[in-house]
Amino acid sequence: MSRRPKSPGELSVVYYRGRAYQVDARWLARRRRVRRAVVYLTLTALAVVMIVSLLYAFISSFRNDPLSWPPTLASPKLWPPNWVAAWRLGLQGGGNGWTGGWAPGRRLELSVVFSLPRDAPYPPLPRVQLLAPPYESGAPNPAPDTGVEVVFLAERVNGEAKELAYEIIFTHRGSIRYPLLPLAVIGPRGGRFVRATLAPDTVSTRISGVYLTWKNVVPGVIRYIFDHYVRAWTTYKGQGGRNLFPRWILNSFLVAVLRVVLTVIFTTMAGYALARLRFPGRNLLFFFIIYTMMVPGQVTYISNYLVVRDGVFGLSRLFGLKTFLNTFWALFLPGLVSTTATFMMKQFMESIPREIEEAARIDGANTFQIYTRVILPLSLPAIAAVSILTFQGSWNEFFWPMVVLTEAEKYTLPVGLNFFLHYYTSVTGSVWNVILAGTVMSILPVLIIYILFQRYFVEGFHLSGIKQ
Repeated sequence: MSRRPKSPGELSVVYYRGRAYQVDARWLARRRRVRRAVVYLTLTALAVVMIVSLLYAFISSFRNDPLSWPPTLASPKLWPPNWVAAWRLGLQGGGNGWTGGWAPGRRLELSVVFSLPRDAPYPPLPRVQLLAPPYESGAPNPAPDTGVEVVFLAERVNGEAKELAYEIIFTHRGSIRYPLLPLAVIGPRGGRFVRATLAPDTVSTRISGVYLTWKNVVPGVIRYIFDHYVRAWTTYKGQGGRNLFPRWILNSFLVAVLRVVLTVIFTTMAGYALARLRFPGRNLLFFFIIYTMMVPGQVTYISNYLVVRDGVFGLSRLFGLKTFLNTFWALFLPGLVSTTATFMMKQFMESIPREIEEAARIDGANTFQIYTRVILPLSLPAIAAVSILTFQGSWNEFFWPMVVLTEAEKYTLPVGLNFFLHYYTSVTGSVWNVILAGTVMSILPVLIIYILFQRYFVEGFHLSGIKQ
């Protein structure tokens, strides 16, 4: 019995190397879906690869030892049971489950469990040492007047080992409230730490026994989770005891916004002149702009420094300054007009149909009115793209601000983070979790701006290459 052949479906025309071919429309649709899926999966994979470092830095900013090997994404600060424990200890120590603290007259109970071989003799009670608050905490010294009592709770046999549970009772006998209570617990020699009410920050085995340390045993939820971020925000202080990290953020934001405003003003005017106006030397000027895009910025650093040092040919004297060094003027004057942004604006404005401009002239609009009322509103996608790129470049700029700024109060955020690194290295050694916390906070503004204006950013890049 012969099968009846399938009737052909709807056909579509496909052009290949200048010739037209007829193919099955359903096959063509499936092929396009597969190609689209391959493109999306490839872009997704590339995006994942690019954000892995940021994601790892973000998670490591919550870890107590981000340089430990092998690397891991596990962090006690991101484990919800520890949040509950931090809340309860904050209530016991300071009466506040969010911010914690160690208040006069409060009583705190901390449970610790160690494991020993089953046939090992019973060890003495664990020793407890109250540690002095860290230098950057702002807590008064010395350590708070606190009574400590260690009580044996229970024994539990688990296979070839026995678990010994202890309860450590703290009583605040002083009259000063402390923001934190750091301590160390030394467990039995030859033992192993099993668990505690709140996971310790460090666990190490020494000759004297198992050494457990807590930077703060009464943290509260917020201080426990975001401790490294709080330290990054409040550690380094300038004149008058003011925190410098928020000052650096404000400096970077003001400089970036000012550069965006000035760049948009000058590049839109330059792009409009090069794209829509006719004047002698226009092509030569555009060629010169393209040529300057090929010159690395490092080549002009010395000349720019000398110009800024001399006050931009004496212009600084109009502001009562001998030089522009160590001022915010030095940060944006050398790069006042971006050649890349000018090129983008010219390419975009050339894509706007000239019929719109001619209609405006017929209605009596002059050149300036056409620029402000016709061209600029139609160029908003390109302006958004230029603004995002300018903001990002200014926010992340490091070398030039480091050269021209000398006072810590005037640092931008990248220079401040570099100073932050050297400050911690010189005082306590590199505290990478705090440094990573500051780095993550510095990335957030650019990330938020890009997410909010992504549509305009992509549209501006897409339309800047269209020719009418």
